[in-house]
Amino acid sequence: EARWSDLLTWAMLPRVVLVCFGIWLNAADSLVTVTIMPSVVRAIGGYAYFAWPVAAYLLGSIMGGATAGYFAHTRGLRVALIAASVPYILGCALSAVAHSMAVFLIGRLLQGLAAGAIVGLCYVATSVLFPLTHYRRIMAALSAVWGIATLLGPLLGGLFAKGSEWHILFWMFAAQGVIFAAAIF
Repeated sequence: EARWSDLLTWAMLPRVVLVCFGIWLNAADSLVTVTIMPSVVRAIGGYAYFAWPVAAYLLGSIMGGATAGYFAHTRGLRVALIAASVPYILGCALSAVAHSMAVFLIGRLLQGLAAGAIVGLCYVATSVLFPLTHYRRIMAALSAVWGIATLLGPLLGGLFAKGSEWHILFWMFAAQGVIFAAAIF
């Protein structure tokens, strides 16, 4: 029988952290925008499109997640994860430097596409990187990350919702994307 302590070994822990981190990127990033949107529209305009960045991100996330399994199958898990990480980082950077709602929407759509692919690939990775006996515990850990992000995502957004500090939040997610991409190796 598998134990939680089995996942804390030198062989397993980096894998656990990697897949949990990939889930965190999507789960937290999908929720931060809700709390910073008033600051974003004050800074770049586009009040008529207030809800579109969240919708663009979620649409992209669904599309990215739907293609993740195929991409992993045809390109390999490592290549697919790296290929998803790069547009995620670029989307975060584009959102951070956006000076118009159109650019912000493109950044959020790109982030969503890539983050959705990352999540899908992390779920694919659970069947590749872990023995079947650990599957329930890995899924529990990933579910816990979703729950934590549900609390911390909006809180993080709230911390950066003053003035133009929302830019920093997107740079922070870009940095997390770089760390995730480096961890894939």
